Amino acid sequence: MHPRLIDRFNRLTRHRQEHIERVVAVMEKLAEAHHLDREAARLAGYGHDLARELARSELLAEAERLGISYGPEERAEPLLLHGPVAARWLKDLSLGNPDVWQAIQYHTTAAPGLSPLAKALFVADGVEPGRRYNGRDVLERLAYENLEKAYAAVLQSTLQYLDARHLPWHPLTQGALAELNGTAYAPE
Repeated sequence: MHPRLIDRFNRLTRHRQEHIERVVAVMEKLAEAHHLDREAARLAGYGHDLARELARSELLAEAERLGISYGPEERAEPLLLHGPVAARWLKDLSLGNPDVWQAIQYHTTAAPGLSPLAKALFVADGVEPGRRYNGRDVLERLAYENLEKAYAAVLQSTLQYLDARHLPWHPLTQGALAELNGTAYAPE
């Protein structure tokens, strides 16, 4: 791994490092089960939460510095920027490829048109063994059998989580759901 990524990883809390390591382990298994590039899967796993512990104000400032455009959803909840910021860090270091960057960028919101690697990261982040919710183990087993079904199920689980907390759905998440349902989605 690139020294700057190692440095960023080492700055994270042990809790976050352990989460990342569990996601990487799931990504390795998903890569094997679904014939994905193993190194790309590992890099996406290691990169996905590198910016997760930046303060909200730091995420906004870093997004501005990197020229990442964002909308009112990210302004209201800057943690949504941790994926795009981390993806841009890797891209700027020429680490990975467009599939890796896409996976990291959209691992929180999902989005229409995701690659299999991006769907795998979205799933892995949601089903890694440190997550505690009813049905997690069932979703993890499903992930190794059928990535598309697992992606749809984890997306539905995410939407239920948001609804239970009366949180809005990100337009990208709405677009991902519309794509799964075979319907067009046009943000308001």
